[in-house]
Amino acid sequence: MLLDFTVANFRCYAEEVTLDLTRSSLKTLTPRGGASWKEQTWRVAAIFGANASGKSTLLDALDCLHHAVGGQRDILHQPFSLDRDHAAQPSRFTVGFTHENERYSYSVEAHRWGISCEELWAAGQRWRKVFVRTQGPEDDKPTIEAGATLKGATTEVGRITTPKDLFLAVALKYEHATLAPITRSLRSMRFIHHSDRERASRLQWVMSRLAEDPDHWSGIANSIAQAADLGIVGLELEEQEVPQEMLELLRRLPWSEDEEAEVPAEVLKELQRHLVLHHRGADGEEYRLAIGQESQGTLTWLATVGPAIDALRLGQILCIDELDASLHPTLTATLVDMFKDPDLNARGAQIVFTTHDTALLDNSPVQLLEAGEVWMSEKSLSGASELFSLADFPSNRKGTNKQRRYLAGAFGAIPRVDTSTLRQYLSTPTGRCGSSSTTTARTVAPSSPHAGGRAASRRLSTASSPCPASRSGSTPTTTT
Repeated sequence: MLLDFTVANFRCYAEEVTLDLTRSSLKTLTPRGGASWKEQTWRVAAIFGANASGKSTLLDALDCLHHAVGGQRDILHQPFSLDRDHAAQPSRFTVGFTHENERYSYSVEAHRWGISCEELWAAGQRWRKVFVRTQGPEDDKPTIEAGATLKGATTEVGRITTPKDLFLAVALKYEHATLAPITRSLRSMRFIHHSDRERASRLQWVMSRLAEDPDHWSGIANSIAQAADLGIVGLELEEQEVPQEMLELLRRLPWSEDEEAEVPAEVLKELQRHLVLHHRGADGEEYRLAIGQESQGTLTWLATVGPAIDALRLGQILCIDELDASLHPTLTATLVDMFKDPDLNARGAQIVFTTHDTALLDNSPVQLLEAGEVWMSEKSLSGASELFSLADFPSNRKGTNKQRRYLAGAFGAIPRVDTSTLRQYLSTPTGRCGSSSTTTARTVAPSSPHAGGRAASRRLSTASSPCPASRSGSTPTTTT
């Protein structure tokens, strides 16, 4: 379960920003009075903002950390580029999460040359050190300080960890007794980015599930298709022969040094699989349509809801960039509501997404998103992105029409549109700016001050983090 995520000096984020999924009712490091982490965290985090405000970058930062913990190198240090001083500083990340109902805080400081600091702490009555890794640019190996409860081949893993490696990634690879299970919990995230290539990959994933477990996934797939009122009454997986000319082209690829080598069976199997959708015509008959004949919205729905169902089933964290891309607002709201429904989301899965769909903020006929589930990103005058929660606004009463207030500029995080130069260009006979013709500048919904919202202090879940990446120079303290 994701509790919070903090990032600093990464692409458009110069200073530290925090996405906090813990509820304001959590006043201690861990839930009290028999409460569960599911009760003390939000199931949804919706991030709004103008184009180029930093919404996608926030998810990219979390995705980079996810891949780095999985073993990928040289992806974490991506400093803020609009200030020379930031280039020499580390990119910093801190993520709070749960593993087997225990709270952890993991932090990383990454330079161009490698990892300077990496820490993992566990929470109880106070923060407890699991390990602290430190390293200088001239050091071949890191210094690992192990906590009293750390069991496993810590020394051996430290010996093979290079400056470019995360200690946690090496521990996962070599199945460290204590750290590998914790790392797998940290990596229980799925990321969806809306591109044609990525969508095709997710459709392939759906087809793989249908092929591997047809009894289970056929029902799920048909339910997904029918739920969205897309005119689909069912779908099936069909295998077709790969054309001979395509096979000849594939054989020329370097599968092996043998010129007569056959195409790998798994590759051939994927090429043979085709998703066929059944539509009911006006005459009552069913008609079969290939996936290439379906609309962009239909393909997006199938490629998104499949992984969402799996995340709900497994209790995972689903991160989606541009949730509303090619989807009707009703479908977007339906998907979000699935994560908020305790009957459908019994395992505490979470969805974190970026969107421009302001209809999600509307309170008619019912309020879908609470203030603590809504986040805003925007660019400052210096070009750096900022992140703040709707819950930071004191005037945000329950029942308030958040959509109307947001579009009116009450919260900021909307485009500051100025078409005066464009109008001047288009209104001159020669199409040149700077002519003597008079034009009227029109601006749309300028951002208003945030009434101290973005400067509001983070709640205990973030402020009490033990990690230097989130509290420079701090040390763990006991929380009461």
